[in-house]
Amino acid sequence: MNMRLSTHIDAPQEDIFTAASDFEHAADVVSAIDKVEFTAPAADGSPVGVGAKFKETRTMFGKQATEEMEVTEFDPPRAYTLSAVSCGVQYHSRVQVIEETPGSSGDGCRLNYDINSKPITLSAKILGPIMGLAMKGAMRKAMEQDLADIKNHLEHKPQQH
Repeated sequence: MNMRLSTHIDAPQEDIFTAASDFEHAADVVSAIDKVEFTAPAADGSPVGVGAKFKETRTMFGKQATEEMEVTEFDPPRAYTLSAVSCGVQYHSRVQVIEETPGSSGDGCRLNYDINSKPITLSAKILGPIMGLAMKGAMRKAMEQDLADIKNHLEHKPQQH
């Protein structure tokens, strides 16, 4: 399953990337995230970067679910990729912050989510087409809400003086 979602955010590229990649405080920005626990630092020892791992607990379908994610690409302030394996499926979520030409959609940037999944176990390969159809709409709705939460956080936060 492949899915792309996108929204325009009226904020500088660095601010958008920082908000989208601040995994430690994600629960303060994204309403569906209940908590994040880091399990490994980045390969270079920094809290966030390639090799960092964390468990993200979300409420989906009225129940909490926890997935362990790994940062597999980290290119501030442009993009990062998270990878996870869940229920026999490999997921890659690429987040990009692309500066827009002034005036095209106002000032600011486009925040893109590209989600790719691939079944890696026999049961996931068999059940994938059926479950994929059932889950795609719910997953799209959840990711659209994540984008809306980040947009709202950046465009409506109090200005600092």
